[in-house]
Amino acid sequence: MSLLLFEQEGPLGKLTLNNPQELNAMTPEMGDAIAAIVPKINANPELRVVILTGAGRAFSAGGNLQFILDHTPQGYDQNKREMIEFYSKFLQLRNIEVPTIAMLNGPAIGAGFLIALACDLRYASSEAKLAANFAKIGLSSGMGGLYWLTKLAGPAVAAELLFTARTFPAEEGLQLGLVNGVFPAADLEAKTREIANQIAANAPLALKIMKKGVQKAVTATLEEVFDYESGGQAQSFATQDLQEGIKAIQEKRVPKFSGK
Repeated sequence: MSLLLFEQEGPLGKLTLNNPQELNAMTPEMGDAIAAIVPKINANPELRVVILTGAGRAFSAGGNLQFILDHTPQGYDQNKREMIEFYSKFLQLRNIEVPTIAMLNGPAIGAGFLIALACDLRYASSEAKLAANFAKIGLSSGMGGLYWLTKLAGPAVAAELLFTARTFPAEEGLQLGLVNGVFPAADLEAKTREIANQIAANAPLALKIMKKGVQKAVTATLEEVFDYESGGQAQSFATQDLQEGIKAIQEKRVPKFSGK
């Protein structure tokens, strides 16, 4: 059984974590599959948005418990090295050049919640539950949790969620700025695809530049952002897409972007 499924429909790609019997718990093998597919996605000129979701009733229950237990007899240096390698495989999602959307069809817990935060956007079922529950099992946070939670929701909210390790509904995640939208379970995929298609209708090269810029802006100074944006616009000026976008406005029609 493949632990990661990929399907494409026009400009939309869909990645599905595929271990529903274990609520899509994250293993090194699943991480290997993610790391292997990212270069293929980036080499596909037709793709403009990628949606990440989970098979069955969960998005992801987080790290596989046996994988965690297997590390308890190992030494500090080996564990640190192996955890960096583990995080890095899953966080290859950040290297997808087109916008990414996490579609939270069910529980997103621990590291499963954090890989959703590593995507550009998140839309959740009203039935989805979220948690950064590391402390509840005696583990400190991983998978960039301190970074994602602090940057997206602020240090006070990050501390509260990490320290209490509580499970909270998707609607609260929306209020905290961790989720972009919440929809009834029956409507989640259709609503997410509607948003994805809205994104896919825009100029793909401009989107790639802005996606990378948003990632940089989290830690950049205003001057560094100015430098990046000026370079991005200079790059855009040379594209056929800019000419098409302006022509479409003048002709009062929908633009047809080529990604060139």
